[in-house]
Amino acid sequence: MGHLDPIPGLHSNDGWRAVDITASDEPLVPVDAIDSRIVDRAQYHAWGLPGSLERSWVREGVAGRLERVARGLPDGYTLVVWDAYRPLEVQAALFNAYLAELIAVHPGMPADALEFAAARYVTPPSRSIMAPPPHLTGGAVDLTLGFADGTVRDLGTSFDAFVPEAETHAFEHVDSPVRELRRRLYWAMHAQGFTNYPEEWWHFDFGDQFWGLVTGRPAIYGPARRPGATRPG
Repeated sequence: MGHLDPIPGLHSNDGWRAVDITASDEPLVPVDAIDSRIVDRAQYHAWGLPGSLERSWVREGVAGRLERVARGLPDGYTLVVWDAYRPLEVQAALFNAYLAELIAVHPGMPADALEFAAARYVTPPSRSIMAPPPHLTGGAVDLTLGFADGTVRDLGTSFDAFVPEAETHAFEHVDSPVRELRRRLYWAMHAQGFTNYPEEWWHFDFGDQFWGLVTGRPAIYGPARRPGATRPG
């Protein structure tokens, strides 16, 4: 099998909060009900984060695209989902934990600089219906490639590894299996309309404001209701 095409230059997410949202009532659906080749790992629940859900959920339109991605993979491959819809409680826990790590490492850094640095990897929690965290919309999904049994393949870093190697292009100049797997994941997701967040090879978006910024379209997903809840969050 020949090399896959290189991953092209990716769009920064600067300015994503200014993207208009044309809100959709599309429901959330559980990831483990989409297709047998999609494996739900719900990593934050496995780690015991407060407010995390036992199952991963995505918007119905995202589910259909993930199904087509999974069915288009070579034999022996699966999609393994680590996280998708994320309640605000979980978003806040992640942001505050990472901010605390940065404060410990850089005790003299000004507060605004620390928050800016934290936001590179974790979007600050916000209840704004005009700029919800991408995962709150059900349009963002964190995922990787797996073997047939759902064991994850090596794409260079673990999930939520906030290190330079997590950048999508980090292995583009290294002829290696990691580069080919990242390219396979990127192009499979791109073919179904997803955009990638360049700081995290595992993070893809459809229909949220990250996606809208890259595609030049209004977002179609605002904050989603937690499964079983009556209002967003």
